[in-house]
Amino acid sequence: MRQFLILGLLFVIFTVLTVPSAQAQYFKFDNLTPEQVQSGVIEIEVDAILKFFGSIVGGGLYHTADLHSVGGIDVGLRGVIAVVPDEFDDLPVFSEENLVGLAFLHGSLGLPGNFELLGRFFYFPVLGSDPDENASPPRAADSRGGVTLIGGGLKYGLLQIPGVPKIMVLGAYHVLLVPEEFDFGTVSTVSLKGVVSHSVPLLTVYAGGGIDITTLKLKDDIPILGGDRSTGSEPLLTLGVQIKPLPLIHVNGSYNFSEFPSFELGVGISFR
Repeated sequence: MRQFLILGLLFVIFTVLTVPSAQAQYFKFDNLTPEQVQSGVIEIEVDAILKFFGSIVGGGLYHTADLHSVGGIDVGLRGVIAVVPDEFDDLPVFSEENLVGLAFLHGSLGLPGNFELLGRFFYFPVLGSDPDENASPPRAADSRGGVTLIGGGLKYGLLQIPGVPKIMVLGAYHVLLVPEEFDFGTVSTVSLKGVVSHSVPLLTVYAGGGIDITTLKLKDDIPILGGDRSTGSEPLLTLGVQIKPLPLIHVNGSYNFSEFPSFELGVGISFR
C-alpha cells in the first residue's frame, strides 16, 4: 500500500511544479488588439473564465461522504489538472495551454450535529504582458504576480449510519484575490453538491454531483464589457476512490466530468 502514498505525493509535487505553466493565464483584457475586440473575443473569454473557474473550484471539494466526529480533522494537499477544451485553448486568456495544473491546501473540521466545516486555499503565479519600452525591439515583459483563491463551506450528513453508504450535502463559497497589476475584476463561485460513498477496509468509493455558479464583474475600464456582471453555471459530476495505505493517512483520486474536465489526486491525514 505504501506505493499508493508515494504515488500520491509524487503527483501533488508534480502538480505544484506544473503550476508555473499556469502563469500564461494573465487574465488581462487591456492588451487585446482592436481586431480582437471587434471580433467578440472578450465575450468568449468571459464565458471561458466562468466555465473554467466553475469547473476547477467545484472539483476536489470532497473525497468521502463520511463526516468526522466533533473535533475530528482532515488536512492535506490536493492536485488538480484540468484539460482546456479545444474551443478555448487558443484564447489569449489561456495562451494555448492544453493543461492547467493547480495545487491547494484542504482542511475539514468536525462539528456537532452532523456538520463539518471545510476550507481551501491555493495560489498560482500569472504572467503579465506589459510592453518593455527599453528593449530593442520592444517586447512583452514577464511581469509576475500571484493570484490567490480562498474558499470555505459547510457539509451536512444526511445519512451517517455505520455499515451502509454515507450521504452528505455541502455548500461552499470561493473568492479570487488578484494583485492590482493583473486586476481584471472580481470572481466568486458558489458550489452546491450532493455526495454518496461506501467504504470497505482500506477502500472508499465515492460519487457526487452538483452545480457551480460563478460570477465575474469586469473592471470599468475593460473594453465593451467594462463594469458588466456576468454569471454562469456549470454542472459537474465526480467519481473517485480513496485508499488508506497507512493508519490515519489517505490517498484519493477522482475524475470530474464537466466542460473543463479534470482529474485530481490528493494525500492527507485524518483524525476521526
